Amino acid sequence: MNPMKLFVLLITLIALEPTHVIGFGPIESVVFDNTTGTPDTRFKQEIGGVLHRHHSAYIGDVKAEFTGILYHESAHVWQWTANGVTPTGLITGIADYIRLTSGWPSKGWVAKGSGSRWDEGYAVTAYFLEYCNGLRDGFIADLNAMMRYYYTDAFFVQLLGKSVYELWDDYKLQSAPAPALGSGC
Repeated sequence: MNPMKLFVLLITLIALEPTHVIGFGPIESVVFDNTTGTPDTRFKQEIGGVLHRHHSAYIGDVKAEFTGILYHESAHVWQWTANGVTPTGLITGIADYIRLTSGWPSKGWVAKGSGSRWDEGYAVTAYFLEYCNGLRDGFIADLNAMMRYYYTDAFFVQLLGKSVYELWDDYKLQSAPAPALGSGC
């Protein structure tokens, strides 16, 4: 089997295996290694078996990064996109929120509080959504349900009582580093 087809098959199998939905517990996935007999042994060496120091271009924990990517991609399976009109940054941010709250953030992510827009996407939006869900547990699941047929920024007002821009400002203030204390001389 072509290694790329194998990877796509693996992603598909994992994406279809979630046992919980957000709001009801963590998403759990099972990885099936069917690379036996193929010339590509990297999966078995680094993902399917004991993680060895890798000999490729990726620097870091391949198993952790791969697992995080699977959580991100699996989130897209249950996401509503309002028939494609939901901002892409929100879609990718929700997927990274799932990755974050499942315990698999990337070591290469920007710092919490980074970014210039709430819908910048990926980690920037994931951290913002974590803040929003902290204001109202179940926010992400409810937002997702509301995005089934259409999308509007007013969903944030309906769910949290503030505009998304007010929430972004609050989040940025809350995430700002504390000022350094002077020496008091």
